[in-house]
Amino acid sequence: CTPTDLHLVPKEAYDASNANYSDYSKRLFCIFMNLLSQGKFLRKNMRKPVADKTKSTEYYIVDGVSVAQGPNYILAKRLQHWRAIIANSKGCIVSSNIAPSTSTKSVVQNRTFAWAYEGMPYFKPYEIFAPETSNAVMSAILFADLSDPKSGGNPKNKLSNPNQLFSSGGFHGGTWRCAYMVDSIGETSVLIYFSRIGAPYVAVGVAAVAIAAKAMGAF
Repeated sequence: CTPTDLHLVPKEAYDASNANYSDYSKRLFCIFMNLLSQGKFLRKNMRKPVADKTKSTEYYIVDGVSVAQGPNYILAKRLQHWRAIIANSKGCIVSSNIAPSTSTKSVVQNRTFAWAYEGMPYFKPYEIFAPETSNAVMSAILFADLSDPKSGGNPKNKLSNPNQLFSSGGFHGGTWRCAYMVDSIGETSVLIYFSRIGAPYVAVGVAAVAIAAKAMGAF
């Protein structure tokens, strides 16, 4: 499954995301980008936990939906989830785990996404994986789900909420533990990418101006 969807996540991911937010929200660059966008950029990733009817269990939610991917994309991913939940409820072993953001051709052919992918690792622990790595890891998780009786996808292991089917075994690439919502870091990631590739040229320009000024002063 895609990481750019709304998921129930483990408490460990919730705590890690809040810890990262405490760090990044104090950085001047992040404060500046958030203020510049009037709160549109760099929005907190984790929401307030939601309790069940009995108030005995709390669910931790991350909203990873990317509006830029369009409504058809998120609907298709929701259909996958619904089908997995139905199959599991009827006694089938289900393997439907979260894969990381991956630099597939269909994604990076869009230059904006490609630029954003280059800058996203600034927001630790975010990582963009090569297709070969994602395929290998997801295949290993699939085989584990099919053979491990303790797997969350085994219908014998009862869940308090059917959406917890996707909470364990997530290879999300940092989406669940990032300080900010994935849909709010794209523009900032692009800026980070261009500032990084432009830094050497700026340095050379400054050095050239300094040398020229020194040479002119010698005459």
